[in-house]
Amino acid sequence: MKILHYALGFPPERTGGLVKYSLDLMNEQVSQGHEVVMVFPGRVNFLKKEPYFKFGKRQNIPYAELVNSLPLPLIGNIKNPQDFMKHTDPKIFVNLLESEKPDVIHIHTLMGLYGEFLEEAKKHNIKIVFTTHDYFGISPHPKMYLAGHDFVDDKKYDIWNNIRPYGSKTIKLRTNQLSIYPALRSLVKNIKKTSISLDSLPERINLTTKVDSDFQRLKKYYINMLQYIDVIHFNSSIAKKVYEQFLPNMQWKSSTVGIASNNIYKSGEIRVAEKTIKSIAYIGPYTEEKGFFDYLSLSTKFIAKDSGNKAFIMGDNSSVNYDGVINLGRYSKSSLIKNLKTIDLVILPSKWHETFGLIALEVLSSGTKVLITKKMGVKDIVPENLQVDNISNFSNNINSIKMEQINIPSMQLHTKKIFELYDTTY
Repeated sequence: MKILHYALGFPPERTGGLVKYSLDLMNEQVSQGHEVVMVFPGRVNFLKKEPYFKFGKRQNIPYAELVNSLPLPLIGNIKNPQDFMKHTDPKIFVNLLESEKPDVIHIHTLMGLYGEFLEEAKKHNIKIVFTTHDYFGISPHPKMYLAGHDFVDDKKYDIWNNIRPYGSKTIKLRTNQLSIYPALRSLVKNIKKTSISLDSLPERINLTTKVDSDFQRLKKYYINMLQYIDVIHFNSSIAKKVYEQFLPNMQWKSSTVGIASNNIYKSGEIRVAEKTIKSIAYIGPYTEEKGFFDYLSLSTKFIAKDSGNKAFIMGDNSSVNYDGVINLGRYSKSSLIKNLKTIDLVILPSKWHETFGLIALEVLSSGTKVLITKKMGVKDIVPENLQVDNISNFSNNINSIKMEQINIPSMQLHTKKIFELYDTTY
């Protein structure tokens, strides 16, 4: 089978769970004897106005880089919605589809993608599968969460009418599509490390019910794109619930399949030995929506409870000055396993309706306990006794957590399920 993936691209230009998962899936598909091509929104060429493709191969994956894609809101929010729904000549997509002749198109994000691409795929009768890595498309913000406010649970305020004050000018968003961006990002991080404290909590702007007609048009633009999807791959019951809540009339075929990773240390049946919790850790970006500040508050109580208790954080290069908390910074697969040997419990206190949360499986596969909030999609796999509504008052009960046996899927098994999804009749 030949699969054409549309994803965000390759490291170091692109980072995050979506990038890691899509590449893991592609590499596994290649290893199983299938043909793969990745289309991704690439650089900006200011000398040419129209989009075009540049072809090549990276990390063993053939690619078609969409130069002059629509803007990517990766480093900020959308401020000028009209820049995100421009039309282009569909001929470049016709040429791509007729030269590559894919059996399936697997969409991992709508960012940077022209609507004409999906229109032409439908005209060519190519099956289109969409994975719900986040909520971009049904929301102008991938997490549907702004400054401490979760719009999924909000029946009064529409995020599309409230995103503009948080937005960045399109020219700023375009900087991450410059060829020098990875080097520039590294230089800035080395020169000036971001310092994070409880004072870093984002300030919320007063919400409004006033309709922002420009953003409502953008909302219709993305919903129209989603109507071309044949099969939707919900990566969790959380993602399924949110998409169906905001798009109740969609008539697509769907399947709920949790995701996997090549970072999983050991798959299959996993059981963690019981032991007293003397060290805890947070893993992920040091951001409010991930529950980072809730973890810092809990860690204070945990450290104060016993002089031998330790609290760690890892996953971000930002500087954190917080009494007693040990900052391990960014990690690799090998350093993660090494660090986890000194940690008894990892706490993932996500506050947004996280579509999955792959780090939970990666940690459990190493033999370390994990405590998650029930807003995380990975709860479909993590035992119920390792799930809480809120961690803020949990410090006194940490040692009451009992570990159950868990079945962690391998990337090979996951890929098999994805091919079953590709074969779904529609």
